[in-house]
Amino acid sequence: MIRVIIIGLGPIGIGAARAVLQDKDLQLVGLVDVDPKKIGKRLAESGSDIQGGPRISGSISDAVAHGAGVAIVTTTSKFDQIIPTLRELMGHQIHVVSSCEEMSWPRYLYPDLTKQIDDEAKRAGVALLGTGVNPGFVMDYLPVVLSSMVTHVTSVKVGRYVDASTRRQPLQAKVGATMTVEQFNRLARQGKIGHMGIAESVAMLAAGLGREEKRGEVKVTLDAVVADREIPSLLGPIKLGQVCGMRNTARWSGDGLTIDLDLVMALGTKDPRDVIEIGGRVPLKLQIHGGTPGDSATVASLANFARVLPRCTPGLKTMLDVPVAGAQQKQ
Repeated sequence: MIRVIIIGLGPIGIGAARAVLQDKDLQLVGLVDVDPKKIGKRLAESGSDIQGGPRISGSISDAVAHGAGVAIVTTTSKFDQIIPTLRELMGHQIHVVSSCEEMSWPRYLYPDLTKQIDDEAKRAGVALLGTGVNPGFVMDYLPVVLSSMVTHVTSVKVGRYVDASTRRQPLQAKVGATMTVEQFNRLARQGKIGHMGIAESVAMLAAGLGREEKRGEVKVTLDAVVADREIPSLLGPIKLGQVCGMRNTARWSGDGLTIDLDLVMALGTKDPRDVIEIGGRVPLKLQIHGGTPGDSATVASLANFARVLPRCTPGLKTMLDVPVAGAQQKQ
């Protein structure tokens, strides 16, 4: 039985709590959130339909008072902002799996900090992992796995086309739903809107194919997708001409390999799907019709890797370092 705490009780954290409670191999022993309205309550008392589980704590030290082996952390997308949480958990010798996008390949933006945290994790005897659907699977890890069926790759193209109308409200807000194009572009210039982690996906994919890129070499674009009709959303109706989502692309080329990633997350996207194309002497193409369901798959990844981390060697890991985590939940 692996004792688990969850830090951050937004939609993904609550989903992870449900998954842990349903898994006979995992035991939910602690919940942490900074919202004073939630502290001291159980999940069912703070707006969730989940029955059972511990009361919500306002600090990690309170949540781990009865012991914990793994923490699921869903608090931030930025690696430098998650560092205090990682250090506190390492101080309690607790493994960490997180949905932090930059943590999927932190050495791209933070090579020195990555080495520092890796050394600290080794000294603490724990494994740390950033994972999820994207980054963490569809646009990086899965293409690397597919490429293992050939011996030579010259190009990788990955397209992920998501109908954001099926996703949670925070994601619809993150992709700019109901904004004007001017509002979207202003926030994009400030780095305050859009998906995070596409450059990290390129870096992980390049590394998995034996290449290495440096910070700034990945060319990233972010553009608004504009509604051509009125579309309902969890933020209110999106009018004709307003933003209904975003398109995020990334490209890198070097050492005989070109990587192109194309991510569209918009309400009303037609034919949602994930497409991976491997170019070379033996080309391969994989398509997931309907696409990998982002919210439930992120939760599944966090819960499944909570089971894997105690078996890993210590250090700051990536998806290229850890064993495959199959769906082993038993009803």
